[in-house]
Amino acid sequence: MRILITGMAGFAGKHLVNYLINTYVFKKHDGGSTSCTSNCLEILGADIRQDDFCRDICTGYNVKAGLKIIDLRKKADVEKLVKGFKPDYIYHLAAQSSVSYSWKNPRQTLEMNVFAGINLFESVKQYCPGCRILVACTSEEYDIGNQLDAREAINENFRIYPLNPYAISKAALDFFASTYYKADGLLAYVARSFNHTGPGQSERFVVSDFAKQVAEIEAGLKEPVINVGNLNACRDFLDVRDAVRAYKNIIEKGRPGQAYNVCSGKSISISEILDFLVSLSSFKGIEIKVDKNKIRPVDSASIHGDNSKIKIDTGWEPVYDIKTSLSDTLQWWRERSK
Repeated sequence: MRILITGMAGFAGKHLVNYLINTYVFKKHDGGSTSCTSNCLEILGADIRQDDFCRDICTGYNVKAGLKIIDLRKKADVEKLVKGFKPDYIYHLAAQSSVSYSWKNPRQTLEMNVFAGINLFESVKQYCPGCRILVACTSEEYDIGNQLDAREAINENFRIYPLNPYAISKAALDFFASTYYKADGLLAYVARSFNHTGPGQSERFVVSDFAKQVAEIEAGLKEPVINVGNLNACRDFLDVRDAVRAYKNIIEKGRPGQAYNVCSGKSISISEILDFLVSLSSFKGIEIKVDKNKIRPVDSASIHGDNSKIKIDTGWEPVYDIKTSLSDTLQWWRERSK
């Protein structure tokens, strides 16, 4: 089996390659473990940067794999990549994924998130039309502002009406995926991911940002002040390790041309997340200070998803609770703040 992972050096990409090796090579499913030959799996990563993790994990498990440095916005390079590797599965995770960055750099966000996806679709259509391709999109696409009841879980039939440049770019990719399926029969699958978090996430995202600040305070690297944005917002947070399991289930068991919410199905306020992380620290007297630069120009009060569709179609269920995700994220930052 040949698997191409774009953005393999990124947060979800690293967790995905680790999970795929464990499931395909060592057959670790629900606590079971049986080995198989390493030549059953070939992984090729495509990213804009080099990363030792990808090289080391594949070398350590003797998996035939590699990481190719590539700008997916360049059509000829993407065609060469797909034509040469001819993957069975593509997990398209590469993206400019920060909402705040997208407000400052909307053009780059659009180029990275839309044009790169089109290049992949076109290359698959020409060189390996039987390949299955999953594109990672976002819950930010939904018309949250038209939500009549904040307690209502958002399902896949909610209106698409993005309110920031990042969401606009992902909505376009989402529509392209379904269009290529309808027009050309491409086996395209869409994961509309809600917030996911866990060890290894960039501090550009709220949970990791808080965890890093707590860890640095504990290590004496910063003053005992945590800078925050909007603490009243409620969001649906899913552990990244559950998210990559969902991606695999969708591409293997989902219906092509369909979008699937990848979410916990539960809502938690940003203030609750902060309180729990602070409670895990032995340092007392941490001050909380609002930073206007961390507040979005447009924000929604409460968002949580309905994950019934992915459960019914693929049998996927989340296994990590939010407290485990937060504890593991804080511990990850503690190890790096020593």
